[in-house]
Amino acid sequence: MKEEIKKEFIVKPHKLISSDVMEEDISGVATEYFAMLNYCLHPQKQYKIILAVAHPQTIDKNPLRFFVTVEKELIINPVITRHTRHTVDSLEGCLSFPNNTNITVQRYNKCEVEYCLIDEDNNLIKKEESLSGQRAKMFQHEINHLDGIYIYDII
Repeated sequence: MKEEIKKEFIVKPHKLISSDVMEEDISGVATEYFAMLNYCLHPQKQYKIILAVAHPQTIDKNPLRFFVTVEKELIINPVITRHTRHTVDSLEGCLSFPNNTNITVQRYNKCEVEYCLIDEDNNLIKKEESLSGQRAKMFQHEINHLDGIYIYDII
């Protein structure tokens, strides 16, 4: 039964740009968080590990600007505020294209991001973070999803 749920979880790729999460969206986001986290923690056979799942990968109408990481983080309304000038090779796959092989794309090895978290009172709290390495690449990949961009669009 779990395998059937997982297969239907990732929707057909689309180019919709995600809308920012607002305070009134938080209860729905919290509900979807658990299903998305389960997908990260229990990947299908073709994936060794899933670093994150973006909301547009799970819904094809009115996607919201958030993603869930395998570290159980709920990242809301992320934006890259600064990045290095130079890029590095990043070998990536994508849940939206499960039958495609991994490809090399260019990513910034270091970047700064702003995003929101939900506090214990269900308020959005802004956070800033300097990222490097795999975490920086993962954020860029997921932010691309939120902007309607896939790895095959940037090669």
